[in-house]
Amino acid sequence: MTSTRVTIQDVADRLGLSKFSVSRALSGKPGVAETTRSRVLQAAHAMGYRVQAEMAHPVGQILFVRSDIDPVSSELWLNIMHGAEAEAERLGYSILSRQARYLNAGANLDPSIVGLILAVPRPADIAEIAARSGVPVVCASYVEPLVRFDHVVGADWESGVAVARMLTGMGHRHAVFVHGSSLPLGRHERFRGFKDGMLETPGAVVEDLIYDEAGGFRRPFLAYLRNGGTPTALFCGHDGIAVSAVSELLQMGLRIPDDVSVVGYSDFACATQISPHLTTVRTPQVEMGAAMVRCIADRLALPENRSKAPVRMALAAEIVRRASSGPAGNPPWQKLLPTLSAVA
Repeated sequence: MTSTRVTIQDVADRLGLSKFSVSRALSGKPGVAETTRSRVLQAAHAMGYRVQAEMAHPVGQILFVRSDIDPVSSELWLNIMHGAEAEAERLGYSILSRQARYLNAGANLDPSIVGLILAVPRPADIAEIAARSGVPVVCASYVEPLVRFDHVVGADWESGVAVARMLTGMGHRHAVFVHGSSLPLGRHERFRGFKDGMLETPGAVVEDLIYDEAGGFRRPFLAYLRNGGTPTALFCGHDGIAVSAVSELLQMGLRIPDDVSVVGYSDFACATQISPHLTTVRTPQVEMGAAMVRCIADRLALPENRSKAPVRMALAAEIVRRASSGPAGNPPWQKLLPTLSAVA
């Protein structure tokens, strides 16, 4: 079976333009109105015509709205933005990065802005402002129910299930999901999946431990142990929490993974900068950024695409097994508790 290659003439026929005009628009040459150039590039993308990167003139800018940089999520957002920039360049767009307060301040969007990526933990905080922009919007985290924005996230629920099945397969029957906040829906979905996966095994127990990350892991963890907790494995909401847990557990005299296994989430650089190296869930952060740009490009390709049903896209992750996880041990929690409490 042969496929028909899309030509410049095909694009011209689709738009009712001359081949000469389409050629000049695609090559970025002068003498073509910007509105016409935009129509040509959008149609070429929709029809599968490959525009050479050195010839393409940007259709417009995609505003990448990000949170203030913080130590935990900065690597995530930077990886997402890297993917968005690469895909935007391939498709003839450019990425303009601004902090979320840029929108909150009520700034008027430049006419060159053709789409918004909301790379923030809680898109609802700026959803109304984003909706008023009139351009396609895609979120890098979960949107509120039935909001007419696209979103691209990691497959949090199924990641939680997969971690649980890995741990129960190694004999773990008492596990704890450790997280610093219940607000981000992604963490809630990971915990929900983790519970579902653990409870597939008869007799398994799964709990969660929420604590203030700024206050440290040790005190709330010891309080949990004093209340009868006896976990053999910890699944942490992100790698930053997991690194803190590993550090504190080692200082308490525990052996990882002989006494207790620790699993993180995201596969940040810190996962291999500690000893033992961290078992974690590698999320496709760069691919998420690229997918967000494609969502916007698809909305722009044809006028009727703007009103199509919102897309909810979840990209599957993978578990990376390293030295911090192993068969279930028998941690001496009750034996160590008096000593541990004394140093807390």
